[in-house]
Amino acid sequence: MVGKILAGRYELLEKIGEGGMAQVYRGWDSLLRRTVAVKVLKEQMTGDSAFVQRFRREAQAAAGLSHPNIVNIYDVGEEQNIHFIVMEYLDGKNLKEYIREKGRLSAEEATSIACRIAEALVEAHAAGVIHRDIKPQNIVFLNNGQVKVADFGIAMATDGTTLTCTDKVIGSVHYFSPEQARGSPAGKRSDLYSLGVILYEMVTGQVPFSGESPVSVAMKHVQGPVIPPSQLVDDLPEPLERIILKAMQKDPAHRYLSAEEFLEDLLYFQKEGKAHALPASAINIDNEKTKEMKPIRNNEKDEDEEEEKEGEGRAKSKKNWRLILLIILLSAALITGFIIFYQNFLHVPEVTVPDVRTLSYEDAVEVLEEAGLTPNPEVQYVYDDVIPEGHVVKTVPYQGRVVRKNRQIDLYISKGPQNIQAPNLYLYTEEEARILLQELGLKVSWVREYNNEIPEGKVFKQVPRADAPVSPNEEMVVYVSLGHKPILMASLVGRFKDEAVAYLEQEGLYPRLHYEAADKPAGVVVGQFPESGSSVKPGQPVDLVISSGPAPSVPSEQPPPEDEREEETPDS
Repeated sequence: MVGKILAGRYELLEKIGEGGMAQVYRGWDSLLRRTVAVKVLKEQMTGDSAFVQRFRREAQAAAGLSHPNIVNIYDVGEEQNIHFIVMEYLDGKNLKEYIREKGRLSAEEATSIACRIAEALVEAHAAGVIHRDIKPQNIVFLNNGQVKVADFGIAMATDGTTLTCTDKVIGSVHYFSPEQARGSPAGKRSDLYSLGVILYEMVTGQVPFSGESPVSVAMKHVQGPVIPPSQLVDDLPEPLERIILKAMQKDPAHRYLSAEEFLEDLLYFQKEGKAHALPASAINIDNEKTKEMKPIRNNEKDEDEEEEKEGEGRAKSKKNWRLILLIILLSAALITGFIIFYQNFLHVPEVTVPDVRTLSYEDAVEVLEEAGLTPNPEVQYVYDDVIPEGHVVKTVPYQGRVVRKNRQIDLYISKGPQNIQAPNLYLYTEEEARILLQELGLKVSWVREYNNEIPEGKVFKQVPRADAPVSPNEEMVVYVSLGHKPILMASLVGRFKDEAVAYLEQEGLYPRLHYEAADKPAGVVVGQFPESGSSVKPGQPVDLVISSGPAPSVPSEQPPPEDEREEETPDS
């Protein structure tokens, strides 16, 4: 396949990878002059309509996603029974290789990578796409730190149609969710389980389950206990361990409800760091035993000794009673203090995060404060094609989440649409212009008009003009030439030759002259083809029949007059 050119533009330069159903090549797009990755379905798979359908669905599912952490799909096609997808070329290593190089990652770095993966899942799940094969081999870790989720080859649109092959296990069993291991359909929370496994591997350097065969590993996902990562790593923050174990719950109902909720906890941990442990409220009371002091015996006064013993007994009893009373009073004070501490510090009322999206920053702050929440003064600014500038795009935690009162809420404020420069489409073919605008995410309206100067099918005008700032939600109007405007043939019959020829040459037509005798004066047009009213194109020949004048008269043979006959007598 190396050296082959697909669709007349994608040259396969070298093979860079291979999966169960496709091979991946580094390629060159000669039209847009850039390096691309081309995934080609294996030849033995093309005869299986189910595989071909799944291969096409990969392109359809992934091409509809647009996110910085998701690999871009540029094109999809078929040529001579070769099915291929053209994707963004990524110069980096996969996350599995990165983990092997470093042994294990710090909690901070692992959380940062997991956040990027979760952001991609938020985008995919919102579009109704489930990845179903989240694993480090499908996470490309670029040299600049950017994370890209790749290979939606077994993605499933949430319409109830699964893509699991009969008698075949798709994906890596080490990152399977329990429901996938049981052969049940995968849902959005299956992706979250797999991300939890990846996070486990990043912080510990090993997968949670391993075995001699894929079946044994799958069974451990279903019923095997998870070794808490803190038993493998001494310095793992306890809040991060809770996040991992919640994502890896065997019952999907006990996992995170959504990728948004998973991402929210990751961001909160990333921002706050280790959670401060609450002080223990245990008080140790050291009850010292009263030491009995034996009096010095007086052999001479045993009675006094006995009286002294009785006095000591009474004093000891009185001292014990006072100690018991002191303990009761201290206990009551401690219980009262604990109740006050619990009510004021531990037992914080919970409130629901209100929906402040599309509100102005000032209005959003007011609504959050009225709900008993604290807006973060450090505002995050993001581009948005819909929300007006200065208005709220989202909050973290998200609206509808139940949080403790006075919880700090992060506000993401719109900077308006992210403008880009309109490309120069002059003399592009319509197909070339369509591909370029699609990659830039711009909407387009096509107008086709006749143009006497620009060849048919080429762009001759665009609005906005080239290099003008445009936003993704702004529609570009592109004018494509239909070629030279057809000429409506005029009636030339009755005109003189010079006038008719001048008209044809002015319209770019090629006159062809034919002469014949006619009742019209010489030089007058008596016929034409094409006829008047016909549509003709420049350069097309037009036949003109020119009159050469009336035909010359021929004398007829008649008998001479009678007087002339009488004079003609025969010679005698």
